[in-house]
Amino acid sequence: MSDDQSSRGQGSKSWLERISQAFSGGPESVEDVLEILRDAESQNIIDTDAMSIIEGAMQVIDMRVDEIMIPRSQMTTVKASQDPKEFLPEVIDTAHSRFPVIGESQDDVIGVLLAKDLLPLALNNDLNWNRIREILRPPTFVPESKRL
Repeated sequence: MSDDQSSRGQGSKSWLERISQAFSGGPESVEDVLEILRDAESQNIIDTDAMSIIEGAMQVIDMRVDEIMIPRSQMTTVKASQDPKEFLPEVIDTAHSRFPVIGESQDDVIGVLLAKDLLPLALNNDLNWNRIREILRPPTFVPESKRL
């Protein structure tokens, strides 16, 4: 019997054997997978930071879009009718990276304005809607019930 086997006892399996078994037959739960990975972490096979990332990713599996959505009342939007010089200070102050551009109502999303695309236009004194329309990204609509 090897030193490795004698230190574990005859009934226990190595983390590699357990992970192989878990993935060949399919683990019964996310917790089963995490248990195997925690064992590997305790044996310094998986780094603590890597384990933290894995656990975070496993938690996201159960989340739905509506759990991370920002309520409409809290959204910072840009109105297509608004002068760019009027909304630029708000873009800077909020420090958000994405801004829905809306038409007549909040349901009329024309596109998404990225601050990183807008700020170079501002620096070059090229803030006008013709240029802004060129840099708008298409909006992505996702059902609230969709899993992440």
